[in-house]
Amino acid sequence: MTSPHSIDTVPTPNPDALMFKVQETLVPVGTYEFKAAAHASDAPLPRRIFDITGVASVLVAPRFITVSKDAESPWPLLVPSIKDAIRDFLDSGDMAVPEDGLPVDMPTDELSRKVLALLDEFIRPAIAQDGGDIVFLGIEDGVVLVRLIGACGTCPSSTATLAMGVERMLLEEMPELRGVRQVPV
Repeated sequence: MTSPHSIDTVPTPNPDALMFKVQETLVPVGTYEFKAAAHASDAPLPRRIFDITGVASVLVAPRFITVSKDAESPWPLLVPSIKDAIRDFLDSGDMAVPEDGLPVDMPTDELSRKVLALLDEFIRPAIAQDGGDIVFLGIEDGVVLVRLIGACGTCPSSTATLAMGVERMLLEEMPELRGVRQVPV
């Protein structure tokens, strides 16, 4: 019997990452990135996807999963297995990630709250269209510290995304800022 779940495969600017869009809600809010199978032991959906040889990382968002592959594995061989793993997960009724997931701390200072509001309203939706997300890590000496994750974390265009998109918008809206810096994992 065929699963009724529709899964759309969407290319990203990163040739080693694909986004898999679903109709069901995978997590209520946030994004959860798993860089290795060992980090996904308590997360049913990423664990199933990591069982596929060639998968390098998995990002779970409310309505999509972004999978990055290693350089040797061709997408035409991986995609059917990834879609099967996602369908099996959706049929299981399991939660995609553990309830205790990643903590979300609301910043206490006004500038950080303004930065986070702009990221949430304008930047995150644009980055999500490319299969990634941006994590706000704080502000240090007027420089906004962020981390691009998912397809955007290893994308060749990530520097341009930060400079021409994120930094330009934040500096226009908040002249008291000096810049934006990507913080490596």
